[in-house]
Amino acid sequence: MQQPGVMEKLLLTLAPGGASREFDRGTPLIDALADMGALLRTPCGGKGICGKCGVLIESGAAERSDAEKRFFPSEPRARLACRTTLENDMTVRVPPAAAARSERPLPSRLHDPAVALDIGTTTVQLSIVERPDGPAHPLGSFLNPQRRHGHDVIARIAASADPALRESLVRVIRSAVASSIAAGLSGSGMTPDDIGLLVVSGNTTMTHLFFDIDVRTLGVHPYTARELDYDQHTALEDLLPAARIAALPSASAFLGGDLVGGLALSELMGLERNVFFIDIGTNGEMFLRDDAGTVYAASCAMGPALEGMNISSGMTADEGAINHYTAVNGILRPQIIGGAAPVGICGTGIIDALAIMLREGVVRGSGAFDRAAAETSAIFSGRVVNQGGTTACLLDRGVSITQKDIRNIQLAKGASLAAARILLVEAAYDAGRIEHVLVAGAFGENLDIENFRTLGFLPDFPNAAYRFLGNTSLAAAERACTDHAFIGRCRSLRDALSVVELTMRADFNDEFIRCLNFR
Repeated sequence: MQQPGVMEKLLLTLAPGGASREFDRGTPLIDALADMGALLRTPCGGKGICGKCGVLIESGAAERSDAEKRFFPSEPRARLACRTTLENDMTVRVPPAAAARSERPLPSRLHDPAVALDIGTTTVQLSIVERPDGPAHPLGSFLNPQRRHGHDVIARIAASADPALRESLVRVIRSAVASSIAAGLSGSGMTPDDIGLLVVSGNTTMTHLFFDIDVRTLGVHPYTARELDYDQHTALEDLLPAARIAALPSASAFLGGDLVGGLALSELMGLERNVFFIDIGTNGEMFLRDDAGTVYAASCAMGPALEGMNISSGMTADEGAINHYTAVNGILRPQIIGGAAPVGICGTGIIDALAIMLREGVVRGSGAFDRAAAETSAIFSGRVVNQGGTTACLLDRGVSITQKDIRNIQLAKGASLAAARILLVEAAYDAGRIEHVLVAGAFGENLDIENFRTLGFLPDFPNAAYRFLGNTSLAAAERACTDHAFIGRCRSLRDALSVVELTMRADFNDEFIRCLNFR
């Protein structure tokens, strides 16, 4: 008989190999599979709208949902792993096509390969680099499995106070990285044993958890990091047995190697004066470099809205995602990754849609829908409706933006703009003197800058040229794979920068409230 207060254990078995492990009843199948090294694609973040995490349940399955019948009409054993929980002992077959791996085949037998790893709060990306001089090839990308313990770093720091959850936070990211490397190398003639170096980049919390460093001090005043350099963590036998492990240095509790790496890359580009840089993600990390070359840096919590994770129809920029909207002759026209029917909307599509709604007056500057304006709009007439008790704008079949979605975008926008304004104040610098605005992050690669500026995520920089740099965190890790002096350059820049701790600023909350409205 099960003891009161003790979770019942159920057995999950993988077919055809027969590997098995016990999990608590109610564990999401997607999480249990990740723990066992079966990493699945989950671009919708577990909403069950993309159908990418399909698996075959050979025993122990519950009844199929309507979504599962729609995605897999001819396979009664198929289930969505993100919407399935362990309620019985279960045997699961993971189709090879479901695995999270690079979509581009690797060249066979790269010389002296190294792996660059960007651990984002929401998304993890890897590439493989041929040494000594490159090039780099995409190796894999997946949603960070630590999100089961919270979508932001504060939630994961809080979870780490429980020793069992801390062990899970460390285990799942290492297991997912190992699985992604093995899957990415499949068919290339290489194995993980061929990797001689792994370079890690990420925010301070993600880097600490990867190396199993206690993160609790990051979440309590005075917000200190136990380590800023990671030289002593030179090997992780459970991950890559033959590899030396290196990491880009952190600057503070909330400014990690991803920001420092972006700073070093911008300097190598010759951008050493009058620069504003922002890496847009779940955390917004930014720096301002004035006309004397002095660097001021800050980090703000933007949440995962721009990565589609707390948006009702949101997903990452994967096949089936609407990544752009244009308004042409009174018609809203989507651009869909892969060109098929849309299944969700990613961050760049959300920015476009919301900017068009603001221009049409369908959304007011306060963020509230204006139904009367919608009915007089050639584009949005009949689209603003009551959906499940909330107001929503229907964009495409099954894809909408709700009032709550807009509020989540406003929270990200307010945090970004407030942080940037305080950085300008701290540096005693006028926005008109900025000459270069650098937008980093995978989100920024396909961003329509005019729509982004319409929403007001950043101050107006009237004399600046905007440049999109893509994922500078991954690019910096790639550079460190081939340039032995790069991590030292990062440390020197880190040691000279001025960290602006927004958590210590009494004026941040007031500025944040002032920045919530759209322009």
